[in-house]
Amino acid sequence: MRFAVSTYVLIQRMYFDLMGIGVIAFDVDGVLLKQKSSWSTIHRYFGVSNEESLNAFLRGEISYQEFIDRDVGLWLRKKGVIKRDEILNIARKVEPNPNFQELSKFLSEFSGKKIAISGGVDIIVSRVESLYPIDEIYANALLFNGDTLVGGKEVVNPRDKGKILQRYNGFKVAVGDSEWDLDMFKSADYSILFNSEHDVDGVDLVIKGNDLGELARVLREIL
Repeated sequence: MRFAVSTYVLIQRMYFDLMGIGVIAFDVDGVLLKQKSSWSTIHRYFGVSNEESLNAFLRGEISYQEFIDRDVGLWLRKKGVIKRDEILNIARKVEPNPNFQELSKFLSEFSGKKIAISGGVDIIVSRVESLYPIDEIYANALLFNGDTLVGGKEVVNPRDKGKILQRYNGFKVAVGDSEWDLDMFKSADYSILFNSEHDVDGVDLVIKGNDLGELARVLREIL
C-alpha cells in the first residue's frame, strides 16, 4: 500500500513549473539495486562481518572515514591481496530491482538531472551506469595502487546526503529506502520512501515493495 499522490499533484506541478526542471536524486542500495547494502555485499563475499565497526559509527565513536578504513581492513586481512577485477566481478552479479526497464525509460525521457547519492562502494554502485541513464554518481571510493586494493576514501557520509543535493538548483525529488536518506529527504522539495523495511517520518510519499515500475508511474504523475 502507498499513500495516494492525487492530493499532491496539482500543487507539486505548480511548484515544479515555478522553480523549473530540477533533479531527481536516488539512493542506490535498495532502490535502484536489489541489494540493501553494497558494503554488506562485499562482506558476505569475503565472509566477514562489520557489525562492530557499524555499531561504533552509530554510537558516534568513530568517523565515517574510520568506518570505511575498518571495513576495507576486514577484507584485506581475510584475503591478503585483492585485485580490482575481483570487486568488479562482485559488482557484475548485483541485480536491479524488478521492472527497472520502466524506470530507465522514464529517466531517459526526463529532461532534468538524474543523480545517484550513495553511502555505498563506488565500484558496486557504478553498476547502475549500465542500467539507467544517470548523469552523476556520488559514492565512497575504493583506492587502488595499480590494480591492488589499498584502502577507501569517504565521499558520501550517509548522514549528510542532503549536502550533495543542495548543490543543485530547481525542484528536487529524493528517493530513498531508509532513515539513512533522511538528510537527503530534508533537502528535497518532494521525498519518496521506497521499499523500506521501517517507517521514516516526514516523507511526502511511501511506496511499499521494490517495484520500480510503480516508482516510475509515481514520478510520471508528479513530474
